[in-house]
Amino acid sequence: MERRRPVEELMTGDFTVTDVADGGLDGAGATVLDRAGFTVLLGVDGEPAGLAGGGERGPACVVEADTPLGDVLDSADLLHALVSGTPGLVIVRGRDVVGVVGAEAIKAEIVRDTASRLVAGRQLGDAQPHGRRATPPPSRIQCKTCGATNTFHRFSQAATYTCQHGDHDFVPYWSA
Repeated sequence: MERRRPVEELMTGDFTVTDVADGGLDGAGATVLDRAGFTVLLGVDGEPAGLAGGGERGPACVVEADTPLGDVLDSADLLHALVSGTPGLVIVRGRDVVGVVGAEAIKAEIVRDTASRLVAGRQLGDAQPHGRRATPPPSRIQCKTCGATNTFHRFSQAATYTCQHGDHDFVPYWSA
């Protein structure tokens, strides 16, 4: 595996982008977040505020398209988000959403990367990875109660939060 190749090489074009205002029912009676493929939910500021796909809904973990794949694999925050149920990563160029990398694609790269390190005679943790670690912006999640986008450096569905835009409990947009 080439750790320096850009993460955009893993992205899929099977995604749609929808605004918060369009988050209701489509003509078939299903929510726009239940469409096939991935759906990137944009907040009122036009920035990603959520991601749905593969039956999962989660925060928008935004990564620049030219970020080296090795940096993504070495980012504890991104891996924590994927393990916590985030369906994938939202790939952007500047402010434009250009694709999504599904959690399964990242997991497959982790397996390949681990195998290549073991074949090379190194164990995980033997040396510092080359390059810089990906430092993604905070995860962005729309509050179901007020519609505002909240930012989290590390979000856990097991924790309780206060909305950053009002004096009420933060309720993720995907909660029942």
